[in-house]
Amino acid sequence: MNAQVPSEDRVKGHGWRDHGEHRLSMGDDRHKVRLFTKGGCKVLVSREDHGKGKERWHLSISREDRYPGWDEIKDARYALLPLGLTFAQILPPPNEYTNIHRNCFHLWEIDHAEW
Repeated sequence: MNAQVPSEDRVKGHGWRDHGEHRLSMGDDRHKVRLFTKGGCKVLVSREDHGKGKERWHLSISREDRYPGWDEIKDARYALLPLGLTFAQILPPPNEYTNIHRNCFHLWEIDHAEW
């Protein structure tokens, strides 16, 4: 992925299990993602094209039985994403909203100036 990927010690120190890189099919595209699990949470971390040649970090966190709680989201963010960046949950206009998994939340890297 990228040199900014958190260290194995930080990931394990938070109790996350790293299942390695996987290819995820999304329409005609195939995205490289890294899968992590902890308890009932599943997390996918990736870098995705944001246009103009810029990639941004993206984290998806889900559970089969319920929505992930705030502490689970916060733990995943600080264990699995670069610490020096800012992340947000984005609620786009309704016609742009996409969420395939029923109990899933997304964090997106934003430029500090965007908030």
